[in-house]
Amino acid sequence: MNMTAEHTKAKFWKCALQVNPASYITYRGQNQDFSEDDYNQKLLEVCLEESIKVVGIADHGNVDSVAKIKETFNAQGIVVFPGFEIASSEKIHLVCLYPESTSIQMLNNYLYEFDIDTSNGTAPSTKSADFILSTVIDKGGFVYAAHCTDDSGVLKQKLNNIWKNKNLVAAQIPTSLDALKEQGDQANHQILLNKNPDYKRDKKIAIINAKDIEDPETLRKENATCLVKMSTPSFSSFKLAFSDSESRVRLNSDVKEKYYSRIESVRFVGGFLDGIDIKYSEHLNALIGGRGTGKSTLIESIRYVLDIEPISKETKAQHLKVIKQNIGSGFAELSIKSAVKHGKLYTISRRYGESPIVKDDSGSVSTFSPQDLLPDIEIFGQNEIHEIAKDSSEQLKVVERFLNTDKIEQESGISTVKESLVITRKNISDLTSSVSSLESDVEDLKAHEEDENRYKELGIDQQLKLLPIVESERSTFSTVSEKIETLKSALKEFSESIPCSDFITDELIQDYPDKDIFEKTKAALVEFRENIEESITKMELDSESSQKKIELLNKQLQESIEKQEEAITKEFRKLAPVEGLTGKQIGEEYRDLIKSIERLKPKRAELEKERAKLDKEIAKRQKLLAELSKKKTDRATAFEKGVKKLNRKLKGNIRVNYAAEKNRLGLIKLIIDYRLPDVAEGRLSWMKAVDEFSAPLLAETIKKGRDALINKNWGMTATTAERLSKISNEQIMEIEEFKIDDLVSIELNVSTTEEPQYKKLDSLSTGQQCTALLHMLLLDNQDPLLLDQPEDNLDNAFIAERIVTQVRDAKLTRQFIFATHNANIPVFGDAEWIGVLESNNENATLPIQNQGSIDQENIQNLAAKILEGGEDAFIRRKEKYGFE
Repeated sequence: MNMTAEHTKAKFWKCALQVNPASYITYRGQNQDFSEDDYNQKLLEVCLEESIKVVGIADHGNVDSVAKIKETFNAQGIVVFPGFEIASSEKIHLVCLYPESTSIQMLNNYLYEFDIDTSNGTAPSTKSADFILSTVIDKGGFVYAAHCTDDSGVLKQKLNNIWKNKNLVAAQIPTSLDALKEQGDQANHQILLNKNPDYKRDKKIAIINAKDIEDPETLRKENATCLVKMSTPSFSSFKLAFSDSESRVRLNSDVKEKYYSRIESVRFVGGFLDGIDIKYSEHLNALIGGRGTGKSTLIESIRYVLDIEPISKETKAQHLKVIKQNIGSGFAELSIKSAVKHGKLYTISRRYGESPIVKDDSGSVSTFSPQDLLPDIEIFGQNEIHEIAKDSSEQLKVVERFLNTDKIEQESGISTVKESLVITRKNISDLTSSVSSLESDVEDLKAHEEDENRYKELGIDQQLKLLPIVESERSTFSTVSEKIETLKSALKEFSESIPCSDFITDELIQDYPDKDIFEKTKAALVEFRENIEESITKMELDSESSQKKIELLNKQLQESIEKQEEAITKEFRKLAPVEGLTGKQIGEEYRDLIKSIERLKPKRAELEKERAKLDKEIAKRQKLLAELSKKKTDRATAFEKGVKKLNRKLKGNIRVNYAAEKNRLGLIKLIIDYRLPDVAEGRLSWMKAVDEFSAPLLAETIKKGRDALINKNWGMTATTAERLSKISNEQIMEIEEFKIDDLVSIELNVSTTEEPQYKKLDSLSTGQQCTALLHMLLLDNQDPLLLDQPEDNLDNAFIAERIVTQVRDAKLTRQFIFATHNANIPVFGDAEWIGVLESNNENATLPIQNQGSIDQENIQNLAAKILEGGEDAFIRRKEKYGFE
């Protein structure tokens, strides 16, 4: 078969492995309504309609029909494995299948060797099942146990010795494993799971559905076919699939639709990667190649197209350097499916120095950004996982992704309470300042009133009775002017805040079934607004008229006050001199004093009002702080539940520990920013270790003073306690509302036995640290994970024993794209797509023959030359993997 894009990646093909010819209908005692050719044609039609790509011919002890079926099916691209079904001397049924090119003569020779009478193919062979199994395998064939749980089945006959034969790699069951259990067949269910000691095999047997095809329509039944993963449907790929059946063999009932994002393809025009066009698998993809062939460049280019920045400044600089050198004036284009957009297809392209361009499947430019389409995609270049391992804040980000942090934070309501607390803090500070200023004014008023008593003792208040009254007039009328300005300002603010009906547009409601209701509603809103605007216009005119009247009255008042003041000034001359001061001087001093008293008198009432406001705000804040405390408790509980759930997913490989509000570095930084003398970070390090501690408790203790801080036995010095006791009330409030960060630690299970042995991340080797983080990165995520040579910082044993196992499970519901030198990942991980990059001096190349899966010989040969350890190491891996 010529290599095409369809066959550059492994995928599941539907296989019907027990197809019987037209003569089988007669054998079953049914009437034959059409000829052999018509029957074959009908079989073909159903296969094409049901997307069946592989057919195994399994007539009982007869191969006469194979040639015609092959000719009919091969013409339509359906692969036929010729073979037969026979009964062993133990009377158990086995289906034997052979390579596509096996001749009829050769098949008859095989039947002769098994002592089968082709005229009576249902009669048992004189040969044992062990003989048949070893002979078929030696001849390059494939055998499975037919209807193993039914009559003539190996389990029904309780032949555990045959079941444990290593040459028997597959067994046919009538339904699914779960259905067997539900039907009460617990014994066979345990055997098929390889959990019965008497039937325990070295390697778990592959389970298939391959119902006897007694009629073409039977092919439509779910249990008539199974799914086998191959790059190209062929007998060699088919056999190899059963070497790793856990990854490559599925029942139809096992496959559930999974919805997750994927990078469908990537192509490059210009630059070092010019002409490379990849159609990725939705599962595991492994990009391999020698040094300088462009593996890292390809990963970094995808990162660039998606506009995702590396973690650190150093890796960001290296990333941009790679892009500039290798994309140049060209561009890269991705085709992606977005889970958050319900599987819709988009293309994202980007030239160097320009922003990404996103288009939908119709080719129209979209307003979505790459981040909108793949919000949780993760891309890590060389050594970036190691950088995360060194940075606790980056580790926290990795953990938080699995805890639904945003959702928990939003549902906790803490941010809303904190916003309210910030407002109360500002209000309390402003009110405290206002009260302090008013208290000062009231103290001045008391002093002035005491001075007034001195003048009263001299009888001056009686001689100048009119003076305080005139000053009161002046003060009162100034308040009137202030009120007018306040009313005008309020009227303007109200006018600007009137809602309009512009949001109900004709375009919006044109398709509404209740369009007429909205039209009437809009008319009512318009009428309402017009009425209000008419009223506002009248009020504005009234206010102008009133202001003019008041201005006239103010003018009259000032004229009257001037006359009164002239009269008062004349009275000054009548005052008797006192201690060297003339009557005029005494009168002017008294007038100034009365003016100050009249100005300050309102402050006494204002002070009471401001104190009442302050008390109310303080009470409100106390209530908010109590609410914050409860919400922090609820939030911590939600995170604890999330961490427990996460640890269950991690299956003991790593363990995440969560401690609410234990990371006090943020609080330390807040206090350092207050720039207290002699209080640097070292003086506050005691906060990190104190057990019974919280921000509100610290604030409460600071309020009590220096001695209270020392008596807490937190470990602070007397100097620090002294400095903290002197901070402002606003700073104290800032501390009490501060949300201390949580502390998350990661531990890796380094045990080689069943008993776990956990070590904290900071006590592990670089390889073990990165392995621990990779365990987490491989967990649930609907968007892809791209890693560039993860093995550079990983412990090789952990890759083989744990990481690859996790990848094999996770790739069913997530796409992975790895650039790697390590054979464990593509081989044991059973990569559905392997691309072998090559390069000349100017460009990287990835011809179509360098793309495929490990079941293709050319990919095996290329991989053996490139992957870590060379051909010898690769052969050893192949042997462990089960290749032959």
